[in-house]
Amino acid sequence: MPQFRRLVLVGATLLAACGHAPPPTTAPVPTPAVAPAAPAPTVAVTPAAVAPALPPFPRASGALSLDMVYPPENHTLSVRDSTFVFGSVGHGDATLVINGAPVRVNPNGSFMAYLPVPSDTVYTMHAALPTGETAVAVRRLRYPPRNAAPRPAAVLDTVGYPRLVTLANTNEYAASDTDRVTIARPTPGGTYQWFLLPGTEVIATGRLGGSTRIRLDSQIEAWVENAGIVTATGSGAAGAAPDTTPSPAPPATVTPRIQRLTAARVAAAAGYTDIVLSLSARTPVAVEQSGTGMTLTVYGARANLDIIRFDTNDPTVRLVRHEQVSNDRVRFDVDLRHPPVGYLVLWRNSALVLRVRHLPPIHAASPLRGRVIAVDPGHPPGGSMGPTRLWEPEATLAIGEALKTMLEARGARVLMLRTSMDAVALGARPIQARRENAEAFVSIHLNAFADGANPFAAARGTGTFFFHPQSEPLARFVQQGMVRHLGLRDEGIFFNNLAVVRATWFPSVLCEGAWTVMPEQEAALRTPEFQRAYARGVVDGLEQYFRSLAMPR
Repeated sequence: MPQFRRLVLVGATLLAACGHAPPPTTAPVPTPAVAPAAPAPTVAVTPAAVAPALPPFPRASGALSLDMVYPPENHTLSVRDSTFVFGSVGHGDATLVINGAPVRVNPNGSFMAYLPVPSDTVYTMHAALPTGETAVAVRRLRYPPRNAAPRPAAVLDTVGYPRLVTLANTNEYAASDTDRVTIARPTPGGTYQWFLLPGTEVIATGRLGGSTRIRLDSQIEAWVENAGIVTATGSGAAGAAPDTTPSPAPPATVTPRIQRLTAARVAAAAGYTDIVLSLSARTPVAVEQSGTGMTLTVYGARANLDIIRFDTNDPTVRLVRHEQVSNDRVRFDVDLRHPPVGYLVLWRNSALVLRVRHLPPIHAASPLRGRVIAVDPGHPPGGSMGPTRLWEPEATLAIGEALKTMLEARGARVLMLRTSMDAVALGARPIQARRENAEAFVSIHLNAFADGANPFAAARGTGTFFFHPQSEPLARFVQQGMVRHLGLRDEGIFFNNLAVVRATWFPSVLCEGAWTVMPEQEAALRTPEFQRAYARGVVDGLEQYFRSLAMPR
């Protein structure tokens, strides 16, 4: 499963859980303690088709085998009132009681309940068959301390500051400056907002715990992890060990360096247009997208531009305008001929380059023909586990393989980012897609809950996540396709800061098509038919997205 708002949150304690679902709804204490029957999934209706219902449960008739999958043994709960429990008993005709509360058993032996958290930290399961066979199992839990001593507040260290520092690369999988970014945040440990290239010079003004405060310009400060800082400029280089000692130079000797922006040109090439700005040194930058435009902000800079050259037949960039919005900040407004579909920021030969991607050539009748699609079957490492121990990476790989087959049948070239059950590093996936010049990126996931969520009241339908505005249209089309084919509740699309959807060279989305932890959905996910339905929804969404790019504007 996949720091922003959502409908349900993946449990950080479920090693098995996707780490990016929406925040949990408030979970009321159940009265009575009996787990209610799960309501039938909402069936999505479109003018074109009616989504199929979930397939019936298969029947299990083996020996009693009590398996509480969640919470696992010695799990430390993050709540003290009520939470969900799920697992299986091995036989569909069994009766099950947990701590005195009857729990419904599904035909495949699975169960899901929402129960009070036991005061003695023990769930006791009693199962029985009509034949008289019985079984008992115990699950022991832990509680977080009620009155844990608060951690002492970190104190901002300003000794030896301000000082000039250089930002470093912290991504072990990145080889080029396009991928090697230092993340800057508006608050320590906050959400990602700026992506700063290695070698960028900034003034550090203090340290707070594991973060360093830096100035982007005279008006804006941000925070970066200490590992993203190398020794003070002049005594270290990008890639050196993180600087941990204050500069001996008196703070008064550190003055802001305002970089001079003296020339600009716009040059179209095959597949992209470069906006090239001559700068005297590397300085912080930010890119924003809106409608059919982009904004490039250059911090700590002053522009003196009389001429900007444009290519006559540029298919993407229509106009670039600039404004000195403050003494040390320049804003470039880029007017495009179509909505943005991808960009890169890089340094080349003492110049800052904003590379804007052109629209791909689209066949109106076969919009996926010739397109390069990156398919990312989510996990491992990690991944959620269902009541009968269907592991998320198993199901996402099967869905990804079905997706690959369908995309290739429609003429696309597919880049599979995971082809076995071996773990693939999260940070490596979007980088590989960029290096293969992918035109869209789809990550396949399945959802789970956080401790305390009521699975019969919380969101448990289909959702799609994106980060950059260029990916929002793709997210909507893919969401519509999945809802149409899966028949689960439409939970909507979500802006979310997730690692695999932060790449900028292509639109990218993360799909949470179904929920591994819901018994009826887990059972469906084991079937090739439901796996293909998930894949078909994504394919339809991709096709609609690329078809929209071919429409007259």
